[in-house]
Amino acid sequence: MDDDCWQRILRRMPEVEEAAGPPLAVAFIGSEAYAAKRGQAWLWWPGSRARAAGPVAFDGRYPDDWGLLLVMNDTAIEKVGAGGTAVMAHHARLLDIKAFVLRQRDELDGGGVLEFIEDLELATPKH
Repeated sequence: MDDDCWQRILRRMPEVEEAAGPPLAVAFIGSEAYAAKRGQAWLWWPGSRARAAGPVAFDGRYPDDWGLLLVMNDTAIEKVGAGGTAVMAHHARLLDIKAFVLRQRDELDGGGVLEFIEDLELATPKH
């Protein structure tokens, strides 16, 4: 996928509150780059207005400041690019988007990522 498509997806991410703790990134990556363990990942920082969304090199490792990895096939990339977050939960259920939670619940909550995970219906809220 081209850079414009990933930028369109990142622009569609919801506004969220500033993180209470150190912000964590949601990393988006295409399924081919994930399988090859090399390529480009795109980061979105839901808990930080100061950190800009954008591309980073991916080498199969997950940095400490990544909270969630979303591996998206071409169908999901196209649909999320057109429909935004409203279609993400559906595509996660179809496994067009595979989600890997990389941190503990408290870290995800403090880093601003937990609310997004719950919105995607990847986890249920703790009552």
